[in-house]
Amino acid sequence: MQENETYFAEIARAKTYKALAECYYPPGESTLQQVMQLVESLKAVCPSAAEAADRMEAALQTHEGFEELAIDHARLFVGPFALLAPPYGSVYLEGERRLMGDSTLAVGECYREDGLEVAAGFNGTPDHIAVELEFMHFLVVKELDALAAGYLERAQNFRQKQRAFLERHLAAWVPDFSRSVEEQAQTQFYQELAATMRMFIESDLDQCRGEKPVLIGGSASA
Repeated sequence: MQENETYFAEIARAKTYKALAECYYPPGESTLQQVMQLVESLKAVCPSAAEAADRMEAALQTHEGFEELAIDHARLFVGPFALLAPPYGSVYLEGERRLMGDSTLAVGECYREDGLEVAAGFNGTPDHIAVELEFMHFLVVKELDALAAGYLERAQNFRQKQRAFLERHLAAWVPDFSRSVEEQAQTQFYQELAATMRMFIESDLDQCRGEKPVLIGGSASA
């Protein structure tokens, strides 16, 4: 892969993580825009996942409205009754549908190492799917900033952090979580969102294991 292609692929990765995170918040007026961004960025980094994201957009544009999505979002991820697809890593990593376990504390420590904290108003734990996806977005943007400034070693450090976080946390529970969503969702939108994320995370982990960033001039806009 040429240097410019690598740099633009990293921007697409960052945008993909951000758009995926936004799709796990309650649906609203910006949801369609986020899905369209997701489709566009995935075309550059994971075409198979882009096809599933295309189906998300089609469902939203043709036969699934925001009210229907809001109901499904609540039953899957929020409650007030038993969650059908809990969006918390500890549930899948520690068994017995446990919340706030050791894995949750480990995720929080990853954030603190980079000077981050979960926002006080966020109604969830550090291992919520949206928060972990946003952290990956942060790490990719930091890698891009280092590349743009010519700091190859710093960029490599952030790529290593991405791989470690995927291996130890996000990629370790996304397959089970995605299956739960695909089985329990009543809307095509959330079924395809789960499939999109699963395919992208699997592909991105392979990329993080197999590639190192290269020194490239420019500026990030992810």
